Amino acid sequence: MSWRGIDTRRGIRVAFECVVIVKKKETSVVFRTQTENISIGGVCVILDKGLLKNTPVEIELFLPDYPVPITCGGKVAWSIRRNEYTKRKPMHFDTGLEFIDITQEDKSRLRRIIEELVQY
Repeated sequence: MSWRGIDTRRGIRVAFECVVIVKKKETSVVFRTQTENISIGGVCVILDKGLLKNTPVEIELFLPDYPVPITCGGKVAWSIRRNEYTKRKPMHFDTGLEFIDITQEDKSRLRRIIEELVQY
């Protein structure tokens, strides 16, 4: 079953893969994964566990333009379980993370990369 909700995104979202570390705040739960797509306001990642909507997280986003990652707070905007196409594969969740407390400098980095990708 696919998602059939209303797209409430506020910015352009582009397919883009980079390393991201997501830590559930105030716990030891950490995910190291890759982005599926990205926008100025957030990122979509695939996690091996589901997180509830509005769960606060810490995000480290490793962009190719500079060795220092973007670090900011965030929260789970949505999480959808992927269809299991084989019993041997683990379950995964497409998860949308909204950036919170991101600096203007980091937003500018994201904007520049997104604009370059849109031109392709």
